[in-house]
Amino acid sequence: MKNIEIEGKKISFEVKSKDVRYVYLKLKPDFSLQVTVPRNRDVDINKILEKKRPWLEKKVREISQKIKIFDKNTVLYRGERFEIKTYYVKNPEKRIRLYKKVAFVYEDSDKKKEEILMEFLERETMKYVKERVEEFKNELNVTYSSISTKNMKKWGYCTKDGKISFNWRLICLPERIADYIIFHELLHLRHFNHSKQFRSEMEKYFVDSREIKKTLKRYYS
Repeated sequence: MKNIEIEGKKISFEVKSKDVRYVYLKLKPDFSLQVTVPRNRDVDINKILEKKRPWLEKKVREISQKIKIFDKNTVLYRGERFEIKTYYVKNPEKRIRLYKKVAFVYEDSDKKKEEILMEFLERETMKYVKERVEEFKNELNVTYSSISTKNMKKWGYCTKDGKISFNWRLICLPERIADYIIFHELLHLRHFNHSKQFRSEMEKYFVDSREIKKTLKRYYS
């Protein structure tokens, strides 16, 4: 891989040839750049990167403001970052314990850290969602058929027959943002669209909805 420097960041990039008509650039959250070029065509990569520098600078600034939900050493829980400390324990009574911004994870031969964290977050998300859904559905006077958590890119979605699903990482977000997502999906049971009326009702209950949407885009897993 080759490297270029953008906004003080070292960007590693690789070039792939495919059956495409144009050159495509994709900058990933880890600041690695994928450059796709047309097959069987001479392309001056350095010239293209220099031409695209303003775009790359903008993307680097955007990614630099992103908030990673969890990685190898930390995890977000209700919007607060916890350091992860892992211990190997035979027959642990508890798999995870939160104390003073530290998530103590107790793994054994059956379950490793990643699985334990995922199960904990999924369980906590479902618990939180059920509590808030009961409150919000009464406020909106709507009914749903089922609630579930899934591993998906979206934070939530609702079907016309009242099935609502949420990203299992939802509990990682600040409560205000999580509430916004839950309320948003429940409101779709009344307005199955993003019409002016839908947006108006969202802003009635969440006057800061535009700011919440902007902040939510910064979070990624």
